[in-house]
Amino acid sequence: MVRRRVTQVGAATSYVVLVAVALAGCGSHTSSPDPGAGPPPTTDHASFQPKKADYIALRALLAKRASAVLRHDEAAFLATVDTHDHGLVSSQRTLFQNMSQLPLTSLAYTIDTGSLMVPTRIPGNDPVLRPSMVEQLQIRGTMPAPVSNAVDETFVRRDGHWLVGAESSPSVGSSGQTSDERPWYGVAIVSRSVGPMTVLVDRSRAEALGSLTQEISSDVDFDASLLHVPAEHAILVDATSNGTSTSFSTLSKEQAGAVTFGLSHTNADGSQYLRSAGLVIKVNPHNVSQTSQSTPLMRHELTHFLLHEYLGSSPRWLSEGVANWVEYYPDDYPSLRLLGGLYGKVMHSDRALPTVGVFNYDPDVHYQVAQAAVAWLISHYGMSKLLTLMRAYRDGYQDANVDALTPRLLRQVYGISQQQVVAGAFGLIRSFQH
Repeated sequence: MVRRRVTQVGAATSYVVLVAVALAGCGSHTSSPDPGAGPPPTTDHASFQPKKADYIALRALLAKRASAVLRHDEAAFLATVDTHDHGLVSSQRTLFQNMSQLPLTSLAYTIDTGSLMVPTRIPGNDPVLRPSMVEQLQIRGTMPAPVSNAVDETFVRRDGHWLVGAESSPSVGSSGQTSDERPWYGVAIVSRSVGPMTVLVDRSRAEALGSLTQEISSDVDFDASLLHVPAEHAILVDATSNGTSTSFSTLSKEQAGAVTFGLSHTNADGSQYLRSAGLVIKVNPHNVSQTSQSTPLMRHELTHFLLHEYLGSSPRWLSEGVANWVEYYPDDYPSLRLLGGLYGKVMHSDRALPTVGVFNYDPDVHYQVAQAAVAWLISHYGMSKLLTLMRAYRDGYQDANVDALTPRLLRQVYGISQQQVVAGAFGLIRSFQH
């Protein structure tokens, strides 16, 4: 999990990690009968036993839906939807229009016939099925493999033909803490692709698409030059109200601007991780206009993106510290000041590099310490040496307790002790006020 940043006027050096705040506008739709029609008759689910022919028909239906998206055939796609529910038809039309504008390499749906769930209520007495289902969708250039997402659909057999009878979103979770990220399901979106980068925003905020795309593209090049790493542009920027990552977790009640996390490619039933499907920057849709003009915020998040191979193995003080350093570059410590009582709070904190176990409990303090530690290392030894340290963490990784490696790796890479780094960091912080 990487850091989320709050932009605050007059407190440019104040950081927080988000609390669970639901972002409005999630466009999930669960099929239901028309209001006022009275309680619909329901199917006796226990009496229906699907046969092999039913599963063959479902797979054919799903293949038809995927093909219709790839061929941009809206009529063929909607022909797979039960027309008894007008709300469902409308949401499925939006889903088709959202997906068909993406530069897709592939799209497929798989079902697990051994895993049946309780179907969503569908009007009528026709047979219904709700199998476990996975969507495999790959955006050309942006994703090295299809992203695998659970899809919650109930199918109904009308006049001998299987159709989509209901679809709903998975439970909303915290950003980066869920395996499902489907920004094309929900409200209407618009997209733009520049090379391998794909940017998505709500259609209602389409005016921010161009500036957000330009900001990210230029910041990737800036960050790469500063970090001495290749400039990579293969990333999905999700600034929509859709997807399961529509709330952010932190101990603070502030709302974040963006968060970076990985996408997964799994086997057909979603039970086994196979490989990475790329990275996504989830941008708070309510702040997308501000974010598109926030160079510091995007440079921070894009640092995580460019250094993604070290994210899981580096301690928080290192991964967040280097992102903060990039964010405020070329500001130096004598030109910065900690406002209000933050300076005193930082200077009275423990003289230690904040570990993963405590980092989020006092983020205002710990981001300052992390940034100062990295700034001290870079000023004395350079960026290349810092990357060597991150590689050492990656190569020596054994478990989540990466902080245990810090004393040994600082000696190995720099020939210095952890306390020397801490002393250097707090020396820089002290220069804030002088």
